[in-house]
Amino acid sequence: MTVNKEAALYEWAKDNPYLTDRLMFDFLVGQEGSCAIAPVNTQIIKTYIDGSKILAYTFALQVLFLVSESMDTANTDSMFTLRKWQHWIDEQELNRNYPDFGEKCSIIALENTNPMPDRALKFENGFGQYEFFARITYREVK
Repeated sequence: MTVNKEAALYEWAKDNPYLTDRLMFDFLVGQEGSCAIAPVNTQIIKTYIDGSKILAYTFALQVLFLVSESMDTANTDSMFTLRKWQHWIDEQELNRNYPDFGEKCSIIALENTNPMPDRALKFENGFGQYEFFARITYREVK
């Protein structure tokens, strides 16, 4: 039976204690603190003769914050929030707490792919979309 990896990833990510709002999947609501998990791609790393594969599933964790044009701490606070999310990813790897991709998949590693979060977009309404990317490497058997 095929497992919905997106649903598994979404359910797993909702356990992040540093989320700033209700987590959405692949959608940011246009309000302060809106957060989402969004799939980026799945790459085949290696294919074996028996049909099993090593794959890398890359996803983004995203959040909307108001971008401050003053000398307050709003922008540094926004980055710090995402750094806490990155540390949470690191903790999940250390504890081998992964999304459940089903019986035919065994997760090899979970890792942040960026050394730091990034402000990806700034919108005319004053919001900035901050994000970072992470990757799950797993083996899938036929």
